[in-house]
Amino acid sequence: MRRFFQGQGIVWTVFLLIAMFSASVQAATPEKINASYGAISGSMAPIWVAKEARLFEKHGLDLNLVYISGGPRSIMSLLGGSIQFVNHSGMPALEAYQRGADTALIASPMNQLEHSLVVQKNITSTEQLRGKVLGMSAAGSLTDILLREGLRLNSVPEKDVTIIPVGDLAARLSGLQTGRVRGVIIAGIQTLTATKMGFRQLIDFSKLPIEISGSGILVRRAYVNKNPDTTRKFLRAWIEGIYLLKAKPDFSLGVLKKYVASQDTEVLNTMYGHYRDLLMTKPLPDGRVAKSMFYLLSRTNPEIPSGNPEGFAEPRFINELESSGFFEELNRQYAK
Repeated sequence: MRRFFQGQGIVWTVFLLIAMFSASVQAATPEKINASYGAISGSMAPIWVAKEARLFEKHGLDLNLVYISGGPRSIMSLLGGSIQFVNHSGMPALEAYQRGADTALIASPMNQLEHSLVVQKNITSTEQLRGKVLGMSAAGSLTDILLREGLRLNSVPEKDVTIIPVGDLAARLSGLQTGRVRGVIIAGIQTLTATKMGFRQLIDFSKLPIEISGSGILVRRAYVNKNPDTTRKFLRAWIEGIYLLKAKPDFSLGVLKKYVASQDTEVLNTMYGHYRDLLMTKPLPDGRVAKSMFYLLSRTNPEIPSGNPEGFAEPRFINELESSGFFEELNRQYAK
């Protein structure tokens, strides 16, 4: 009998060791998540830097990062569940929210526009846009909405131009080169690229009275409410990417070179300096900015339900990180 209990004790000990080992392995295995970014622009640099510096792994996540051009496609992927986090302008997700989706903006490091309307060199005034074909990325996208509002603010009625979807930034510049379109709306440092190619910046959207979340983190409330720890891990890694971007110029320039696919040192250095200064290290989403975005949406989509646009901004995760001392820790870690 004693030998029996000894045998049983050995079995239970082995079982316990196996269980402990399995739990340890499981805890050490990063959680797999999917995220997308929506533009080949320096505004997306923090997520690129965080990915390349393995910051997501540092915070316990195995991130599959994909490029999805155009806001509507990104939000469809988010709502369909194939993507858990979207790094994009808040506009398409706000429209979905106003129409009843559970989308939310949980972080926003940049609340101003970086777009330009770039045109053929022989077009020198907005009046000369009448009768011309202009390009944006996709119907219903941020570039679509902004282009129409920019024309309105410059007293050019939509009926006097033809606006067509052309595709991503590279496709828009290509359309301008081939003459398929006479003007295109582009973002960020692509304006420098376009002017070096001989085109003219006609409308600088940063000078217009428009305030939007230009590079936010967008989620579904159902997902983040069910997975708050994963959400905090994602934000920690992504925010640390902002700090690293500002603190490590050589590394960050290498990342930009990879994702922008440019060998132009002037373009890369200008892009880096621009976004290093523009991106905020504490990306608290703002209900006031959501309200401003809704106003812009309602200008181009009068049928959109009014609801409560301020509710689109969900600051609790950033507030929790601040209360935990996360930003103080990063400020110390990356102090110059």
